[in-house]
Amino acid sequence: MGNIRPRVAVARGESRESAVRNAISLVREDILAKVRGTVLVKPNFLSSITYLASTQADAVRPVLELLSESSAKSVIIGEGGSRSTRQAFDRFGYRELEREFSVSLVDLNRDRYSREIEIFTDSGRKHTIGYSDLAAGADCRISVAVAKTHDAAVVTLSLKNMMGCLKRVKRPRMHGLRLGWTVESTGELLWNVIEDHSPIIKTVSGSMFRLVRLGRKIRRKISGGKMPGLVAQCRAISENLAVLGTVLLPDVAVIDAFEAMEGEGPGGGTPVPLGLAVAGTDPVACDAVMARLMGFDPLSVGYLALSRERGLGVADLNGIEIVGENPELVSRSFLPHSNYPYQMRWREAWND
Repeated sequence: MGNIRPRVAVARGESRESAVRNAISLVREDILAKVRGTVLVKPNFLSSITYLASTQADAVRPVLELLSESSAKSVIIGEGGSRSTRQAFDRFGYRELEREFSVSLVDLNRDRYSREIEIFTDSGRKHTIGYSDLAAGADCRISVAVAKTHDAAVVTLSLKNMMGCLKRVKRPRMHGLRLGWTVESTGELLWNVIEDHSPIIKTVSGSMFRLVRLGRKIRRKISGGKMPGLVAQCRAISENLAVLGTVLLPDVAVIDAFEAMEGEGPGGGTPVPLGLAVAGTDPVACDAVMARLMGFDPLSVGYLALSRERGLGVADLNGIEIVGENPELVSRSFLPHSNYPYQMRWREAWND
């Protein structure tokens, strides 16, 4: 990254929209210098129902306002929602953005996935996962994420948001999990049928999360609290997010922390009214600053430490120019996910 210190904006706002607009304005020229050709604006739709877990249209509107003044040839809002992307577009106000700014709304779950990256299993071996042709071909990628805690990665911010560009049914591979071809193929067919049926989705996904939590509880008891499998999954997702950054690193990161999430994120946490937004053109630096605002040491977060080691961006706060609000005055200690003690042991999983 040389000796250039990336600039990261931290701004307050009376509303989600104003917080994001204020953050963007502080690094406006930096962002415009990155905008070119076809621009992919990538929100996060972990849920098509729960507002707290997903990027709202008010966080995207200031981005589109800036792009309307830029040299962008076309703008696409694209996401591969964990549930129904179409319902998320409907529920979270994106149809209004489509009309207001004449942008295209694209469900990346329906895209072609002709490209693959090699990622790690929880045992340190390798397998592959496909990623969106549209995302790969965009001239500029803008990640508009929501600040949340996470069950394996500590936090989910701008880099992890890019997982929505991966083939949906194979995303558990990013956690190091190997479900097998039969389960993945059956799961893909089933999910494509039920994704627009909210009550069914809620029942199925809720049952899946309960089974995961039950499984971890049983493993914790059997292992006497050591949980080697969970530690290995935390290592795998850390490694794999750094790998993902080599092909789908955002050119611009915008993080909505107006109402963030703590505790059992990314889907079941509780709201934190932080009233902030973060923006910049080094997504690793933006994630590092946001992690600090949430009370975490960025260099202890696996994917940030690895991204820094591999030259994807700056995660050491001493190497970042923070403009706007002073993080020391606006940060607060978020309640981490209950898996946090295991997340901090991510380097123990394999023999480096």
